[in-house]
Amino acid sequence: MEEPVPAARAIRRRRLWLASGAALAFAAAAGPAHAQDAGATTLETITVEGGQDTGRGPDKGIVAKRSRSASKTNTSIRETPQAVSVVTRDEMDARGANSVREALRYTPGVMAEANGDDVRGGWMWLRGYNAYARLWLDGLALAGDPDGYASTAINSYALERVEVIKGPASVLYGQTVPGGLVNQVGKRPQTTTRNEVEVTTSSLGGIQVSVDFTGPVGADGDWSYRLVGQGRDLGSQIDKERNRQSMLFPSLTWSPDEDTSFTVYGFHQKVNPENFSGRFYPAFGTLISNPAGQIPVSTHMGDYLSNANEFDANLYMAGYELSHNLNESLTFRQNLRYSYADQNMFLAIVNPAFAWTTNPPSGTRLGRAVSASDDVLSSIDIDNQLEARFDTGALDHTMLFGFEYIHVRSDRYFGSANITSQDYLNPVYGGTYPFPAWNTSRLSKQNQLGAYVQDQVRYGNWLATLGLRYDRSEITTIDRLKNVTYENTDGALSGRAGLAYLFDNGLTPYASFSTSFLPTIGADVYGDPYKAQESQQFEVGVKYAPEGAPGMIGVSLYDLTLDNALTPVYSGTGATLGNIQTGEQRIRGLEIEGKYELTPEVDLVASYAYSDSEVLKTNIGRQLGQDMLRVPRHQGAVWMQYRPEWAEGLALSAGVRATSSYHTDTTYLDSLEIPGLALVDIGAQYDLGALNKDFAGTTLRVNVSNLFNKTYVVQCTNATGGSCNYGPARTITASLKFEW
Repeated sequence: MEEPVPAARAIRRRRLWLASGAALAFAAAAGPAHAQDAGATTLETITVEGGQDTGRGPDKGIVAKRSRSASKTNTSIRETPQAVSVVTRDEMDARGANSVREALRYTPGVMAEANGDDVRGGWMWLRGYNAYARLWLDGLALAGDPDGYASTAINSYALERVEVIKGPASVLYGQTVPGGLVNQVGKRPQTTTRNEVEVTTSSLGGIQVSVDFTGPVGADGDWSYRLVGQGRDLGSQIDKERNRQSMLFPSLTWSPDEDTSFTVYGFHQKVNPENFSGRFYPAFGTLISNPAGQIPVSTHMGDYLSNANEFDANLYMAGYELSHNLNESLTFRQNLRYSYADQNMFLAIVNPAFAWTTNPPSGTRLGRAVSASDDVLSSIDIDNQLEARFDTGALDHTMLFGFEYIHVRSDRYFGSANITSQDYLNPVYGGTYPFPAWNTSRLSKQNQLGAYVQDQVRYGNWLATLGLRYDRSEITTIDRLKNVTYENTDGALSGRAGLAYLFDNGLTPYASFSTSFLPTIGADVYGDPYKAQESQQFEVGVKYAPEGAPGMIGVSLYDLTLDNALTPVYSGTGATLGNIQTGEQRIRGLEIEGKYELTPEVDLVASYAYSDSEVLKTNIGRQLGQDMLRVPRHQGAVWMQYRPEWAEGLALSAGVRATSSYHTDTTYLDSLEIPGLALVDIGAQYDLGALNKDFAGTTLRVNVSNLFNKTYVVQCTNATGGSCNYGPARTITASLKFEW
C-alpha cells in the first residue's frame, strides 16, 4: 500500500508497475498545457515523481522506507504491523560486511554469529530459534536441510538488502521458524548504466575481487542486464586455512512496456575452503581455564597434511520473475526457482562427542575423529500471486491472492570414526586415515502446497492487515540403514491480523497477532510421527518515519510461545531413548531499532533488545524455568558514520555491539555460561575524486572488526567435547573500489 500523497496541487494519479512489479506514484498537473486565447497564461505541465523506493532496492543510504518481504507487496515499513529490520547495500558496504552474518551484527533479536568464526557460512538464531537451512532469497525458500551441510550461505555481495521479519511469518511463507524469517534480496538489472570493480585484502592475508555490471541492452531500453561476480581467496584466523569462494550471478530483464517485466537469472556459488579446520573445541582450554594451557585461537584442529582434508560445496540456481499488469487494478506475478546443492567432506577433526582422552580432562591431548559426508539437495519453488487494488466505499483495499508449491529432496550420507589423539600445544600433522563407514544414510522428500490471501485495508488513517494461509506438508523420510520409512503429514492454517493508525507526523502505533508452523521430521520414542511445531505471537509497537526525512525508528513489545517442542526421554542409566513433543517455550521481549541520517554528515544505527525467555514444559527437570538457549537478556548496538565538512570525501565510522550472558548447553551448567561481551568496530573511507577529479568514482575503504582483538567463545554445548566455538578475532580489511 502507498502512503497518502499531500494534495499540494490539483493532481491526478495513475499507477505504473515497472520491472520489479512494484507500485510507483505518478502525478501530472491537471489540465492540458496548451495556449489559451490571447493574453491568457500558458500553464506548464508539472510532473511530480514520488515513491521511488521499490521495496527491494537499490537504496540510497542506510534507511529503507519500504519492503516487500513482510507483505509480498510494496508496502511502507511503517504500515507493516510487525517488526521488520532492513540492512541496505550502503550499510553493508560502510561497515565492511563480507557475509550475511556480518551484515546482521547490529540487528536486535538476532544472534548472527552463533557458530562463531566459520568460513563455510553462518548459523544464525532469531529470537531464540535456529534459522540455519531455513533462509529465503527474493521471497522463495532456499533448499535446506537442518541436519546437513549442503545448505550454502549466499554470498552477501550478490545482495541488495538483507531483511528480517521478526516473529511468525507462515501467513505468507508457509513453514518458518517461530523467531522470524531472513529474506535476502538479490541484485537485479537496472536501466541506468553502472559498473563497479572492487579489490579487497585482509590483515589475515589474501585477496578478493568483486565485479558488478548493470545497464540497458540496446537503444530501445526494453532489455537490461546485470552481471555480479566475486572470487575470494582470503586468509583465516586459523593457521593454514584459506577462506576460498567464487560466485557468479547473471540476470536479464525484459520490459517491453510499463505493464510487463520478465527477469531470468542464474546463480553459481562454490565454497571450497583450503585446509578447513573443524570448530569442535572442548570447554576446558577455551571457556574454562586449563592449567596445562589454553587452546590458541589460531591452532589448526584438523590435519591439513593428511588425506582427510577435503570440504567442497556447490550451489546452482536458475529462475525467473514475471510481473504483468492485467489492467490498472490487477497485477499478476509468478516467481520460480530451481536449486541444486551438493557438499562432500572428509576431515580429521577434534571428536565433538568426547574430545578429551582422559576423564576428568587433563593435559593437552584431545581425542579426534574422521568425519565424512556426502549431501545433495534439490528444490523447486513456484509462487503465483494476484494483486488487486480497489475501493469499496470508504475502504481502500490491496488484496493479495497466492498459491505456492515447494518440493525439496535431500539425500544425505554421514559417517565418523575415532582416530589418534592430538596435542593442541604441539600438534603433529600428516598421515593417512581410513574413510569411515556411513552411520547415517537417509533420503527425504517434501511436498508442500500453500494457498494464501491477504487484505491491506485503509480507512482514513486506519490500516488493517489481515491474512490467512493454509499449507499441506507431506514429508517422506527413508532411513536406509534401519530400513524404516517415516511419514510426516501436516495441514496447518496460519494467520496474521494487524491494526495500525498513521498519524500525519509519521508516528504509527500498531498491534498484531500472528502464527506459524514448522514440520518436524521423524517419529517420537513411541514410534508416533512428529506433529508440526506451532507458535503464536502477540505484538504491539510504534514506528516513526517522518515524511520526507531519512529515518526509521521502531519499538516493539512481543509475547512469543512455541508448542510441540521436542524434549528427550532417558533410560534408567541416563541414555537417550528418543524424544517426545511435550515441550513449551515462551519469550517476552522489547526491541528498539533506529536508523537515521541525522544530518548530511551523520548517519546513526542504534538497537536494543530485552528478552525474558522461559522453558515452560520439558522432561528435563534442570531445564524447567530456565532461560531459552542462545537468548541473552540484553543485546545492544550503536554504529555511527561521520562525513566531516572540513574533509570532503572522507567518512569515519565506529560501532559497539554487546550482549549479556547466556547459555548454549542443555545442562545449564554454571561453568558453561557464556559471559557478557562488548566488541568495537571502526572504519574509514575516502573518495579519491575529492582529491583529484581524475580519480572520480574511486573509493578507498578500511574497516576493523573486533578492534581490541577480544578472545571470546560464542557457544559451548557440553563440558568435555564439542562444540565450543571461538568468535571472530580482530580483522582489518582494506578495499579499493572503482565505479563508472
